[in-house]
Amino acid sequence: MAMVGEEDDGASVELREQRAALRAKVPGSFYPSQPALLIGTDPRLLEVWKLVMKVAATEATVLITGETGTGKELIAHTLHEESLRRQAPFMAVNCGAVAETLQESELFGHVKGAFTGATTRKLGKFEAAEGGTIFLDEISEMSKTLQVKLLRILQFGEYSPVGMAEPRYCNVRVIAATNQNLRPLIAAGAFRKDLYYRLNIIRLELPPLRERSGDLPLLIKHFLQQFGAAYNKPALAMSPEAQEILLQYDYPGNVRELENMMHRAVILCEDTIIHPYDLPPEVFPSRCSPAALPCGNFHEVKARMIATFEKSYLTAVLRECGGIVSRAAQRSGLSERNFHEKLKLYGLSGRHGHDDLISSS
Repeated sequence: MAMVGEEDDGASVELREQRAALRAKVPGSFYPSQPALLIGTDPRLLEVWKLVMKVAATEATVLITGETGTGKELIAHTLHEESLRRQAPFMAVNCGAVAETLQESELFGHVKGAFTGATTRKLGKFEAAEGGTIFLDEISEMSKTLQVKLLRILQFGEYSPVGMAEPRYCNVRVIAATNQNLRPLIAAGAFRKDLYYRLNIIRLELPPLRERSGDLPLLIKHFLQQFGAAYNKPALAMSPEAQEILLQYDYPGNVRELENMMHRAVILCEDTIIHPYDLPPEVFPSRCSPAALPCGNFHEVKARMIATFEKSYLTAVLRECGGIVSRAAQRSGLSERNFHEKLKLYGLSGRHGHDDLISSS
């Protein structure tokens, strides 16, 4: 769609340079067909992925929800890369990282003299994204004033740079994301209901990592290979103890937190095996934290720490799986025989059918 008032396709050299600089930041098509943060076989994740592939080529507005670190921006990138707009720009704006007083200029630009300090015409993200996609992250942080302006763009494709009287028009697909539940914000009057319904044409909800723990081994392996290659350590492997500690942790920062942990572990690893002491302190149960360990013979203290962890882990995974040993072994990634041996070692027992109860000594 042609843009009103755009002289000679952006006219000034300065504006063309701004547009080129903004678009140079666009990652392009380096994202694989399935981004790293979305690796896994969890049914909920696969359903999200199917929906992504189904709606990518449409013009539908998409609202992506999920906790921090679950991969919302990667989903937005994928929607763009799989769409008919893939050759046009992808612009990302974190609404929570831009001061409220600057949000309007950031999104819509401003004309020279619009306010004190506006010495030149500034290109906004919507104008720079012409023909492409704009990703509005943390949409819940957008001011009420801008929510009204965004609603007008979604309805009519119309906006006005700060200081410009006549409207301009854009042809941009909007993808929004939030880590908050917008309905309580609507009830409190902090978020417009009509904007919510405009954004929520297609909703993609990303599950937290703690609810798809079965994907952890795949993700650990992926990041181990990725960072091992990056640091010229291709032969790295996880020790069983380190692997089990990572499997037990609940990852409040989700996949991004796991990625950072693996990055750290690969850097600190001094041989070909990543050990528990290569992992950050927060992954250890409080009673197994390195700071809480008594001084003494290294091997004895290490053995006690591992024993404490293993007994706690086995008890927890049995409880989660209703005491059924075969299911718990599968969830843990251990063979059923190995799982039985560990249960016997720590005086624990499970059940093979639905009538036996868990017991422990």
